[in-house]
Amino acid sequence: MRAHLLLALLPMMPIAAEALELTGRYGYAGEWAVTATLAAAEPAASKRKRDFAGPVTLKHLALCGPGEVAEKAGTLSLRRDGQRYAAMLAIGEESCAVTGTLAEDGVAFADCGKAGKIPLRLWLK
Repeated sequence: MRAHLLLALLPMMPIAAEALELTGRYGYAGEWAVTATLAAAEPAASKRKRDFAGPVTLKHLALCGPGEVAEKAGTLSLRRDGQRYAAMLAIGEESCAVTGTLAEDGVAFADCGKAGKIPLRLWLK
């Protein structure tokens, strides 16, 4: 009896939103480690194409020079279509647009306005 009741209530239970955990490298020499846990935007129009957004952290992997910071925080908005993505990375005053492939060896170039085109690699954690 309990099993039938649970099965009847299952469709009414809220479904946990899907999260996308990313890691990567940013910079000409990959000197920044990138980590992000992005929440899925609701409702999803399709299982293949999904929108995600959330905080992103960049940690400097090399020695920092005078006036440099060892860690930066910002936001990442990403539209995923299979392994392809289009994203907007915002760190402080800097905003970068990028399209690429979610793969450790997939280098994309983030267009960061005055800062130029900066290499970015993102992949699933």
